[in-house]
Amino acid sequence: MAVHVNDYAHDQEKQDKQDKPTFIENANESPTDRSLNLVKTQTLESVDIDNRQAFKGDDSDGKIKWGPRSIASACFLAGLYTGSQVILYFTGGSLGFIAEDLGLTTGSAWLPTANILAIAAACPYAGYLQDLFGKRYIALFGSACICIGCLLMATTHSFGQALAGMAISGIGAAIGELTGLAGLAEVVPVKYRGYSLALVTAFVIPFCPYLMYVEMWSHHDTKVGWRWGPWLSLIYNGIIGIGLIFTYFPHNHTRAEGFSRRSILKRIDYIGGVLSITGLTLFLVALQSGGYTHAWASAYVLCTLLIGLALIAAWVVYEWKGARHPMVPKELFKGQRIVGLAYVIAFAAGMNFFSICWFLAASISCTISLYKQSSKIACRFNTILNFFPLVFTNVYDPIPVQIGLKGLPPAFTTTFGAIGFNAALSTFPGRSCEILLVALFFMTAFGGSLACANPTNPKTTVALGSLASFGVGGVLVPAATIAMIVTPDAVITTAAALSLSIRTVGGSIGYSIYYNIFANKLAKKLPVYTAEWAIKAGLPLSSAEAFVGTFLTAPTEIGSVPGVTPQIIAAATRGTQWAYSDSLKYVWFTSIAFGGMAIVCCILLPSTKKYQTNRVAVQL
Repeated sequence: MAVHVNDYAHDQEKQDKQDKPTFIENANESPTDRSLNLVKTQTLESVDIDNRQAFKGDDSDGKIKWGPRSIASACFLAGLYTGSQVILYFTGGSLGFIAEDLGLTTGSAWLPTANILAIAAACPYAGYLQDLFGKRYIALFGSACICIGCLLMATTHSFGQALAGMAISGIGAAIGELTGLAGLAEVVPVKYRGYSLALVTAFVIPFCPYLMYVEMWSHHDTKVGWRWGPWLSLIYNGIIGIGLIFTYFPHNHTRAEGFSRRSILKRIDYIGGVLSITGLTLFLVALQSGGYTHAWASAYVLCTLLIGLALIAAWVVYEWKGARHPMVPKELFKGQRIVGLAYVIAFAAGMNFFSICWFLAASISCTISLYKQSSKIACRFNTILNFFPLVFTNVYDPIPVQIGLKGLPPAFTTTFGAIGFNAALSTFPGRSCEILLVALFFMTAFGGSLACANPTNPKTTVALGSLASFGVGGVLVPAATIAMIVTPDAVITTAAALSLSIRTVGGSIGYSIYYNIFANKLAKKLPVYTAEWAIKAGLPLSSAEAFVGTFLTAPTEIGSVPGVTPQIIAAATRGTQWAYSDSLKYVWFTSIAFGGMAIVCCILLPSTKKYQTNRVAVQL
């Protein structure tokens, strides 16, 4: 028996030695023992891939004690995730009203674009800094940025102020979204992270009818009008920020814990931050400018695009070979391929998200007057973020209430898809591949089937779009969830940040491809269809050329064209609806290819079951 006891004590001592970190985080500066400082330096250079600093280990009971403060903190984190997005929803849905109020003829589409660019550019570095310093104060800074941006937007009387407000709120949104995702993921057992992120997504539900809200206050309140959107966003985010101040105190071990400020400042990846932010910004600006403010072959677009790509390539090489303390550590991908494949899936899903999703960036601006504008300006102005809502406003009669009602089902199914598929990741551990495959089939099959949309089948279009949106929701957030299940706790926020940024970059690339396909088709079909339908309604052939030119460019002067009647104008309007319908179907066909790419990557996705343990990274 004594031998067994001694053996057990020896084994226990050996296990304790293995469990101890190979570095010292809380060592003080020592002028006599330089080896101690050397160990501290090595700490910041490496990542704790064994999750030794976790609040509860993999073999623990995984039980968490929830009190009033921790419950409130979790709710405020979920609210921060939602609050990061609402200003974009309301602004995107109000573009027509904003343009009219500020006297803009072009450029209003840059308002949501500025927000998205800021999110994509700031996300990677914000995630890196949170893993380095902790989440509390950076999250509060992000909340403050959102509030400042909403205030600037609500009080703006100039395009410059509005643009600044959307950009500042985008920086805050980058921090808020990744804090909400990673902050709630790390306070529950890894196997339940799907449930926690389903809860985060559920907080979006009250804002799903945002397009209906925009319609109601913009048409019924002439004093405040569209400004209710940013004011409501400010009130909501103000409450969230105050709540975080008093409740959010995560007890976690950061990568820089125990180091002096001077030591930390020396080891921040400044070069990586500059390369990533500058490169992503230039690249995305080029994608959004091409064919809109500048021709694709112009020096502006080509220089911006090529410099941006060069900086992104330099960033990748620097992080891989040059950085001593990289903002994207190799440990994020070490020993598994799940994270990399999840990012590819998020990238492909982002490309479809911009075509199918219910973002509705400019739906309200697509009123009947759209048909009487220049085809190039109109289609670019109203497809800056999406194509599915374009069906509601250009293929069908643009009645404000009907636009809002048609937008409800896709909005809700996107949210329910994110909630349901996130929860499924925890309900069926080890089935992440199959779960994402179901979502991808929904997204790809029903998204492609939208090619059948035409002015005679609005109910079919809404049904198919809702099913496609269900799949979109089931891919976007769950892809990030899978990455956060697998990644080490020390870099969980970096993992979430990269997923958000990659999704946005994928969306921008997808949008550029979709837009060029759509614009080229529409430029050919719009004048032809307009003339055909007008002639069938009785327009004299001799007036056809003058009618089409006036109808699409100077609608107020349409009465000066010989032979024009109300019936002819109505027929021409119907013709433009068919032109949009026949042009948009090529967008849906193209989306099938990107969905297929995501399906292939998903099939290669290994099981996550061994990672779904009782480990709890942080005590809230």
